Amino acid sequence: MFRAASRRTGAHAAKFLQPQPKTLARSIYSNSTTRPTLQTRFNNAKPLYTPYITGTRHLTIFQKVGRRYREASKGIWRKNPVLMPLAIFSIVGGAFTFAYISYVEVTRVGPQYHNFPAPVADALRTAVYYTEIDLNPPKALKAYKEALRIAAELDVHPFSDEVLGIKLQAAMMLEKAGLVKPAIDVLVRTKLETLAWVEAGRAGDAAAAAEKVKQAQDQAQKTSPTAQVNTEPKQETAQDLEALARYEVRQRDKALKKVVGIMMKLGELYASDHIQEDKKAEIEQVAAVELCLKEMHRRQSLGLPVGSSNSDDGSAGDAWLNLTEIATALAELASIYTAKERYELAMPLYLRALDLIRTAEGNDISCKQVVLLNDVATALVGQVQLPVKSQPQQPVAAEQTVESARQWAQKAIDVAAHIQPPIRDEECDITCVVATYNLGELAELQKKPTVAKQRYTEAKALADGIGYQEGSLMAKEALKRLAKK
Repeated sequence: MFRAASRRTGAHAAKFLQPQPKTLARSIYSNSTTRPTLQTRFNNAKPLYTPYITGTRHLTIFQKVGRRYREASKGIWRKNPVLMPLAIFSIVGGAFTFAYISYVEVTRVGPQYHNFPAPVADALRTAVYYTEIDLNPPKALKAYKEALRIAAELDVHPFSDEVLGIKLQAAMMLEKAGLVKPAIDVLVRTKLETLAWVEAGRAGDAAAAAEKVKQAQDQAQKTSPTAQVNTEPKQETAQDLEALARYEVRQRDKALKKVVGIMMKLGELYASDHIQEDKKAEIEQVAAVELCLKEMHRRQSLGLPVGSSNSDDGSAGDAWLNLTEIATALAELASIYTAKERYELAMPLYLRALDLIRTAEGNDISCKQVVLLNDVATALVGQVQLPVKSQPQQPVAAEQTVESARQWAQKAIDVAAHIQPPIRDEECDITCVVATYNLGELAELQKKPTVAKQRYTEAKALADGIGYQEGSLMAKEALKRLAKK
């Protein structure tokens, strides 16, 4: 009986433990206040919390490019260990080269062409390229001629600074290429044309221009006051003529200044190893000096400044040669005479150049005076050492000339002692060596071997101190010669 009861109880318990089916519909009789279950079977509402869901991240353009670059650069250094550094170096070098060329173009090249019209500047750039970069005389000369032709078509003044500068640049190109004879031909033709224009302008063109200005002014004054509108063009014409006349006068001075430089350059080319025509070189130097002196006298007679100075304004200060430039022309001709042992012709030129330098510098003494003082002493020493037959008529006593030369050489050393850097330069030091050596030679002529030895020793020490080997060698040979006596 107990076993049957146990079976009935177990069956009831198993039936109770089986899941009971639930109705899908909720009872309409359920109380709204009944506490809801923690989890319903079907819940269409949003969850009480938002879980973290990983989504797609949008990249910027730079990030995309960077990612692609990293992907492409994987292994590039390993696969191209030589080409990759060369490529980077080429890119960086090209960038720096472009920047440097742009800098040079803006700061150096561009300002050289700003006075020229654009077509002329383009032709000049080609000419300068075949002059400075790739020396090619035929192509460079063709470009220079093209620049001159375009300038003439654009009515650029044929004797302006720009046109004359093109011609001088062409001559320089020919000289650089070793074509000295064609360079001389260009300079001679330019010199003759410029001189003819200057002389013609001073003879008649200036007077004609002034007469036209006067006529225009008279015509403007005769016009009735009521016709004020009609007189304005005539007044402007008169002002234009006055400006043109002033420009012509100034341009003639500047052109004449260039002629002096051309003559001095011709003298240098004639005396060069390519030509070796000392006679023509002397002729050109003499012509340059004569032109300077002639212009000085003309300006003095007209009450104009003899030489332009640094105190003048930019509109007129550089039109004509300044005193230093005139003195340079005189000194160069004197050096030619000194080399030919024509000291009687060199002496007045040196003295005149020294006077001009002193006037130009005033209290601001430079090494130019030291050089000229020593040049005078050198000329005097050379004149004393000439044979009697070679000396000019009525020579001064030798003792007096030697003493005068000694004073000039000592004066050069004394003046150099008062010049301090940065004004004092290597030129002063070399001149002091030469002047001291000259004092030794003069002491020899005066039969003073002790003094001569002292001067030669000083000259050698000075030369060794500045690294002037030629002076040191000359002093050393002089000491040997003095020891043999």
